[in-house]
Amino acid sequence: MKKIQALAFSALLALGCSASAANHLYTFNGTLADALGGADMVGAGGTLGSTSYSFGKNEGLSLGEQLGSVYTIDMVMSFDTHSGWQKIIDFKDRTSDKGLYTSDTRWYFYDVGSMGNVPADGQSARVTLTRDSSSLVSLYVNGALAGSFVDSANIATFEGKGAFFFMDDLTNAKPEAAAGNVDYIATFDRALTAGEVAAGVSPVPEPASGAMLAAGLGMLAMLRRRSRKA
Repeated sequence: MKKIQALAFSALLALGCSASAANHLYTFNGTLADALGGADMVGAGGTLGSTSYSFGKNEGLSLGEQLGSVYTIDMVMSFDTHSGWQKIIDFKDRTSDKGLYTSDTRWYFYDVGSMGNVPADGQSARVTLTRDSSSLVSLYVNGALAGSFVDSANIATFEGKGAFFFMDDLTNAKPEAAAGNVDYIATFDRALTAGEVAAGVSPVPEPASGAMLAAGLGMLAMLRRRSRKA
């Protein structure tokens, strides 16, 4: 098992020579550092383990770098329970209610609408959010399109200090957040296509690097599922 895990992380780290694939990659392998050498994630009180980051309500993560208006965010995450509104991504420096949530049993981009059913409590899902140059925002869950909308109001563009994950905005007295776990977060400076999301990897100039990333992410997801079952 340890040998397979080492190979998985080697595949992920090999992306360092292929900046066109991802601009940030956080594996939470005992560190909040970017495997590609960029800015570190900042934890807000959660627990960093050997393969993931666990957080309580509003104990998520922040990246002090704006991801702009064209991007992809790809992660594997779970919430311990689904009850009410629970924010996943905040775009406006925690000054606005807008953002990506779960709302009881549904994925929801406020204030656009719901985008399919969430998994069971504690069950991980691969969540991929893209915004392209035509302002089309698309949410994929486990590689399949859950919903999309044209973001003419720019509610899904990043402003302020950067990106906030699993932390609610500061406009409500009662935080709309939940405890949970995140296995990895990767960001791209372009919108991946539906085919790329389904494949689990963006194309890179070096074909070997793309194959290694796909293998690495696949092995990581498999290992972490086995670890949690054990």
